Amino acid sequence: MKIAMPDAGTAQPDPARPQSAIRKENCGSPRRCSLISRLKFLALASMLAATASHAQQQPAKLVVGLPAGGSFDSIARIVAEKLPSRLDRPVVVENRPGAQTRIAVQAVKGAPPDGNTLLVAPGVAIFLYPHLFRQLSYAPFTDLKPVTQLVSWDIVLAVAADSPITSFEEFRAWARQNPDKTFYGTSGTGSLQHFLGVSLAKRLGTPLEHVAFKGGKDAVTALLGGHINAIVMDAGEVVPLAQAGKLRTLATFSAQREPALPQTPTMRELGLGDLETSGWAGLYVPAGTPEPVIGKLNAAVTDILALPDVAARIAELGMRPAGGPPQKVDALAREQFEQWRDTVAQSGFVAD
Repeated sequence: MKIAMPDAGTAQPDPARPQSAIRKENCGSPRRCSLISRLKFLALASMLAATASHAQQQPAKLVVGLPAGGSFDSIARIVAEKLPSRLDRPVVVENRPGAQTRIAVQAVKGAPPDGNTLLVAPGVAIFLYPHLFRQLSYAPFTDLKPVTQLVSWDIVLAVAADSPITSFEEFRAWARQNPDKTFYGTSGTGSLQHFLGVSLAKRLGTPLEHVAFKGGKDAVTALLGGHINAIVMDAGEVVPLAQAGKLRTLATFSAQREPALPQTPTMRELGLGDLETSGWAGLYVPAGTPEPVIGKLNAAVTDILALPDVAARIAELGMRPAGGPPQKVDALAREQFEQWRDTVAQSGFVAD
């Protein structure tokens, strides 16, 4: 067998030497190599600057998965009014309603990760829907990255003002005495309020029949008409009716008493601290968004939420401004993800 030998006059690559060193030798003199390196660096810097400039020229979008006119839309617009001066570009609100906000999540998930497309997400889309939908089209903890928590709000257990039930203790006793006649209403099946009722029934040791309505107004109408015994609803919907003398509040599920309902005890005060939870909404961007971009967005939005006029407008919606680092809302979502896993599984409920 004849073996071909390398020509003695031809330089062969040394496998022990890095290829970068070989490439430097190929560019000629050290001075020429240095010049080429500097030109490559300048070209890369120019390209990155052009990309950043293009991103800044594009309007930023706050995508909301609910129709215009609702609380989430209002929150998005309050923030969007203040963002342009902090981001140096226009900001618009885009409503993508349908499929319980999943259409909006899908739209943001597939957007370029450049900080120009942001999702105003109800917390349930992050921590609850993965337990409800067997065919969920997104993985919230990998397809999205948190920017900050926008707002939080209390959830309240209430009865009609003319109900014979005047306290939580009386509600507990009445439910145990009437296990087949205790109905609570919420604004929808598969909502956080729905599963708070499921958890409450388990803790009371008696059935509570859930009745889902198309919205809070329908649930209140049924309650005032005597068709159901109680409602589990957001404080923003309950407080005005309680202040008008139409509803009587029995308990809040939040950690502290609702400021507008100072006489209403929390579940923790009533010995049911494991039911403690609040509603919330967060701001998210597509996975892959650079950390410096997220940091800039976080600083801008947190600053906006701390403004007195913004806090006042949010309070009118029955909510509290939140803010804080991305890690805070991420930890909250993961904690509630674990909190509701067993409750949903044991209920046997699936949304699809």
